[in-house]
Amino acid sequence: MSEEKIEVKETDMEDSQRDMVILVVREAQRLYNIDKDVAAFVKEELDKKFGATWHVICGKCFGSRVSYEMGHFILLKCNKVNVMIYKCGY
Repeated sequence: MSEEKIEVKETDMEDSQRDMVILVVREAQRLYNIDKDVAAFVKEELDKKFGATWHVICGKCFGSRVSYEMGHFILLKCNKVNVMIYKCGY
């Protein structure tokens, strides 16, 4: 599959962390076709790379309202799937 454009809709992450998250999401979508599997892969990878506790929501359409640690939120669209990722938990 050719690499599709990533659209970052909203984020407060530093550029280096944002870029790493995008790479993880792309890898997850390369490996898995089911949203729950993509979400599980991304969560596990981010927990390993940046420490716990990350939350990941994937889907074509969803509403949300969450609390998160400042500097640890991103909402993006990759391959026509919305992905919301945030860190919350101590």
